[in-house]
Amino acid sequence: MSQETAQEPGGQVAAPGRTLTATGSEALAWGALDAGVQFVTGYPGSPSTAVVEALLKLAGPEVQIEWAINEKSAADAALGLSLAGGRSLLCLKNVGLNVALDALMVANLAPGDGGFVILVGDDPGGWGSQNEEDSRPVAAAAEVPVIEPTSVTEARPAMAYAFELAERARVPVVVRVVRALTVDRGPLPPGPDTAHRPRSARLERRPGRWTVLPIQVVDLHRELQAKGAAVRREFEDSLLNQESGRGSLGVLACGYAYEKCASILRDSGRPPLRLFRLGTVHPLPEQRLAAFLHGLQAVLVLEETAPYVETHLQAIAQRAGLTLPILGRASRHVPGVGELSAADIAPALAGLLPGYHWPSVDVVERDRISRQALCTGCPYILAFDALLAVMARHGGRDAFVVTGETGCLVRGQLPPWELLDVKYAMGSSIGLAAGIARSGIPQHVVAVSGDSAFLHNGLGELIDAAQAGLAVLVVILDNGTTALSGGQPHPATAHDARGRPRRPVDLAALVHAAGAEQVRVVDPADSAAMEAALEMGLASGRLAVVIARRECPVWARAESF
Repeated sequence: MSQETAQEPGGQVAAPGRTLTATGSEALAWGALDAGVQFVTGYPGSPSTAVVEALLKLAGPEVQIEWAINEKSAADAALGLSLAGGRSLLCLKNVGLNVALDALMVANLAPGDGGFVILVGDDPGGWGSQNEEDSRPVAAAAEVPVIEPTSVTEARPAMAYAFELAERARVPVVVRVVRALTVDRGPLPPGPDTAHRPRSARLERRPGRWTVLPIQVVDLHRELQAKGAAVRREFEDSLLNQESGRGSLGVLACGYAYEKCASILRDSGRPPLRLFRLGTVHPLPEQRLAAFLHGLQAVLVLEETAPYVETHLQAIAQRAGLTLPILGRASRHVPGVGELSAADIAPALAGLLPGYHWPSVDVVERDRISRQALCTGCPYILAFDALLAVMARHGGRDAFVVTGETGCLVRGQLPPWELLDVKYAMGSSIGLAAGIARSGIPQHVVAVSGDSAFLHNGLGELIDAAQAGLAVLVVILDNGTTALSGGQPHPATAHDARGRPRRPVDLAALVHAAGAEQVRVVDPADSAAMEAALEMGLASGRLAVVIARRECPVWARAESF
């Protein structure tokens, strides 16, 4: 087993000869540091947040680490540094990639000289997300390479390789992970013998290099596809893809689904199956996969979350003149939705190889964010109570429509509040409320937003609502942090990601400038003042904003307010 003699994740020094272990998040962070990452940015969201938090612990001050106002801003900043030759890491969750996609769809055509890597954390099962989106088809639509580490041990070299590939091939590279990998723990392989030496910052101007215009698009797209073909040839021999075992039946396990499957196979006495471990998800190593399929009677595809590889493998088999059954999520030999668990994989293996003695497995269910209670002393409780009290005085719950969004406020759906009628995406509550108000319904329309979500996307929606002159009551729950994802700072927080003090954005001034004529900042602990502000907002008959400001008791810092 390889050994590490440098620092352990967390800063502890390893004893000589001792093999270090790390979480998947720490291993990914080590890989980025091995590659000489110079700038790390993104927006908080499980499971990618833990990688940034690990980098904050492990990286020295020479690595710039910042949380951005939203994923689009982060993507532009990360791309910008790579244009100057630096290596940058953009950390997002699945739905965050959607926000950054506008930048990625041009960065793929005109990248910089520095390695630009995008770490995307998917959430199979939607344990802490509004969907269980699969980012692989999204990245494939951008025609950029996608790497998916199959184990904690592989995460470190896979991340380092992603930077090297991005810089050498001059194309953004996506590293896709799932929560199960980030929280798992495994052996940490050693880093490279020679540290990466960053190139000096420079912008090499050439006519039209970074000014993507319609006249260039087809030529740049042709270049991108040529890069993709070269990457595909490289992936044919990649060590991230491995075969093992023997038999006429095969299992193709993609990303961390491999580790889940391998655990069952180890406990089963290693049944007669051929196992392909796939770590390069796009472009797929077609020749190598076709060779794997030859001689097989059937193959089972295990992947999170969509049947992406399963579908492409069917096309590969057809082009190779093979007619074997390809089973997986699309064929419903594996559940079509939800995170893969041992309770899903074991029956699928038993169906592939009936008659073999397979171990029984237990069903383990994690709690979902929407079922978790608000913390003791949470100021949201006070704000919810005040809002319901005011609603009761104005016709009750049926006289109101309340919109909300991602964040701690989703727990307002729990008893005794059961507050939200509408909840979709980050920063969308105000826009949704504005659309509902335009319909002319007789109910009062209330939009509830967190402070981080408001800055993420809500400010623009507030401007539109103000310009339209809509009668909407907006309640901004300002606890000074991005609490749900671990207390990360946002622009209205008085410190940065490393805890250094800075001047925070003034939410009230922003709201005034956006066009809200009536703005009140109140402490929800003062129930009389909170209810009075809400009453005044309802009575105004126009756009009104109440900022309920009280620090989060879990992530409180003295300088936050």
